This record gives sequence, structure tokens and C-alpha cells, in this order.
Amino acid sequence: MADYKLTAEQEPCAVIREADGACIPPDMANRDYNGDQFQPGYVQWKEAGGVPDPFVPPPPAPPVVDANARLDAGIGAAIGAADAVRDAMHAIPNNMTGANFQAFLIQAKALSDAFVAMLEAQQGPPPEAPAP
Repeated sequence: MADYKLTAEQEPCAVIREADGACIPPDMANRDYNGDQFQPGYVQWKEAGGVPDPFVPPPPAPPVVDANARLDAGIGAAIGAADAVRDAMHAIPNNMTGANFQAFLIQAKALSDAFVAMLEAQQGPPPEAPAP
């Protein structure tokens, strides 16, 4: 790790001093950049053979999630689940037997699980844990 880090692909550009995180603009009148008789600056450090760390572009911003589209999708899925439950209810024969009721309960459980999964998916991804 060098004493300085570039903030752009090519110089002249501002540099970051690693010791304190100061952003130093490329201004020869700035003593942190050009130095003075009491303290060398970035220019003197570089002339003495210092090589700054290269510019590393920041990671891309996470995609913006359209909350309205997510809500619309959730509502559509909920309506679909409700329609499926309604259809399952109408499919119950008048002469309900234990086997028919057991099959209905299995279908209702599957629909309930799908509905819960839809609601969980609407919440979006979990927030990222803070960096240590």
C-alpha cells in the first residue's frame, strides 16, 4: 500500500493521502500537494520514487428496485392464489370423504405456502450486513 492513491485513471488528479484519508487536489499552491520547506507533499514524494496506488473505480450501484412493480406482482400473485383456493373450494364434491378432504388439505397447504413465499419475495433481498 502506497502513501497516496489516485482518484482518476490519469494524472493530474486529486490524490488520497492514506495516512489520514485527506483528498488533495492537484493544485501547486496547495502545500499538501506541492509541499513546502517544512514538509514534502505529493509531488516531492513522487519525485523521490513514490508510486501511488492506482485508481480503483467504485463498485456499481445496486439496481433500483421499482417498489410499485414489486407490489403489482405481489397483488397479481395473491389474486392468482385466491382464485386457485376458490376453484379448489368449488371442486369439493358434495359427498366429501376423508380421502377427498385430505387431498383438499394438501392443496390448501401448497397454496398457503405459495402465498407466504410471494409475500416474503415482495420484501426484496435482505439488507446487507454492515462491514466489520
